Amino acid sequence: MPKFIVQHGYRDRSEFVLPEGPTRIGRSPEDNDLVLTGNGVSRKHALAIRSEDTVTLQDQGSSNGSFLNSQRVVGSVPIKHKDVIQLGEVILIYDEVENDTLGAQREAEPITNLPYLQSMVALVRDNIQKVIRGKEEVVRNVLIGLLSDGHVLIEDVPGVGKTMLCQALAKSIRAEFKRIQFTPDMLPSDITGVTVYDDHARQFNFTPGPIFANVILADEINRGTPRTQSSLLECMSEAVVTVDGQTHVLPKPFFVIATQNPVDFHGTYPLPEPQLDRFLMRLRMGYPSNAAEREILSSQVARHPINDISYVLRANDILQCQALVRTVHVSEPVMDYIITLIDATRKHPAFAFGCSPRAAVALMRASQSLAALNGRAFVLPRDARDLAVSVLSHRMPLKMQARAEWESAEQVVATLLEQHPIAKWEKA
Repeated sequence: MPKFIVQHGYRDRSEFVLPEGPTRIGRSPEDNDLVLTGNGVSRKHALAIRSEDTVTLQDQGSSNGSFLNSQRVVGSVPIKHKDVIQLGEVILIYDEVENDTLGAQREAEPITNLPYLQSMVALVRDNIQKVIRGKEEVVRNVLIGLLSDGHVLIEDVPGVGKTMLCQALAKSIRAEFKRIQFTPDMLPSDITGVTVYDDHARQFNFTPGPIFANVILADEINRGTPRTQSSLLECMSEAVVTVDGQTHVLPKPFFVIATQNPVDFHGTYPLPEPQLDRFLMRLRMGYPSNAAEREILSSQVARHPINDISYVLRANDILQCQALVRTVHVSEPVMDYIITLIDATRKHPAFAFGCSPRAAVALMRASQSLAALNGRAFVLPRDARDLAVSVLSHRMPLKMQARAEWESAEQVVATLLEQHPIAKWEKA
């Protein structure tokens, strides 16, 4: 059932399940179904109408008006999952998590083949690209990380859309989303949760932290202390949380997008390579082209496009896609090509150490996802080649003397790809 999460203040929260038909909202108990007592709420303020799988909102001539995602409601306006409604000082968050109409529409055609997987992923990709303009390759790689059941680190300067990309992905999938803003004073329990004594029940109860969600945005992860970073990275690796000897399994899908700013190092704790190795990929957004930046400005003149999108997939759809990706065939020549690249990183004089077997598995998983996105039930060497820089380069530090010759690890990996062309393995 769809519902409103009613926020009267910073601590006072309640829920109201929306019944079929009209729901009158206002201050007067005699005239309304949902009674709000906050400042600025009129006697008859708004009307929400639920008809099967759609909900619309109307203002009832209130003195202060009704606002949907900061836009004044005029006439009858449809409401989407996670939309924010403000009536006076009261906030209503529309929650459709328990409404399974999307699943009912798709029960007749489960995900059993690659074309259907392509169509599902295309829905998410197109939805994200309504918000993130001109970054098709970055969006594709983030979706590859999701399909591969891995995690992604986005490293770039402030303001290029790192956080917005994660929020657009989370809003495109009907799943639990949590954002963790890393700061130097954070503790591991701020992420994993804490056990609190309930004096009334006379027992200890576990209060889950924000890590208990499907999509996690770890914003500015390099501002957290190494102890706090390690608590997150342990959850990423094991998909479990252990607090006071109790093991709590994290929900699936479980996808972490971490961001960090490589420019400002004041008050930061850069992730060491062994911890970077937990991420499937490291991506960079880059500045948009002039044409894309014009689109960004045009799309945000009146309102932000993040408010215009809603979910297009369920969390369970992602699980089915991830399972289907694992069925993509990886031939012996492709494995040999991946092993050759991994071995080349271990022998290159510029690196202090080469890639681990975890990196080889990550490159194979990412290649399977790319092949599935392209509609192929088998991996080609070019799939591994196209993703090698993003999957491998963040795992290996350059030696101090090599930094005078090489600009970055990405440049070294690109050189290794040139030294090992795929023609040999494509003929095998």
